[in-house]
Amino acid sequence: VSPEAEPPKHSMSRAVKTVSDLWREWTTGLQGGPSITALDNRWGSRWRAGRQAEVQWYSLRLEVIREIRRVAGMRRTSEETAVAFVAAEQRQSNCSLDLYCKRLRANRKIREADGTGGGASAGAEGRKGRRTAR
Repeated sequence: VSPEAEPPKHSMSRAVKTVSDLWREWTTGLQGGPSITALDNRWGSRWRAGRQAEVQWYSLRLEVIREIRRVAGMRRTSEETAVAFVAAEQRQSNCSLDLYCKRLRANRKIREADGTGGGASAGAEGRKGRRTAR
């Protein structure tokens, strides 16, 4: 069995507290570790399979990555500019990265139910009176 036959047992950092740091972990990796994108490209979901805590952590953090890409597309700007925008939204919302992820998920589900793909990010939708996760 070659060392490449099994995916690595990588765990996403629990120390990441900002949108910018999460983006860095996702796209380039932290402290010499692999990026989440590289793990996904090489192993698909197998690198986190069978570890429910890792599956849930990944799934929740993916909400921020989706939001960055959605904002970049809507504003026709770079992903790096969208990172700054989403990071500012998280700071203005005055909530932890974890809570921000949950709000993004709730707002995405509202958009999907409404049939609208656009709209503002979690902070702005919350200000419009949309129900957000608590």
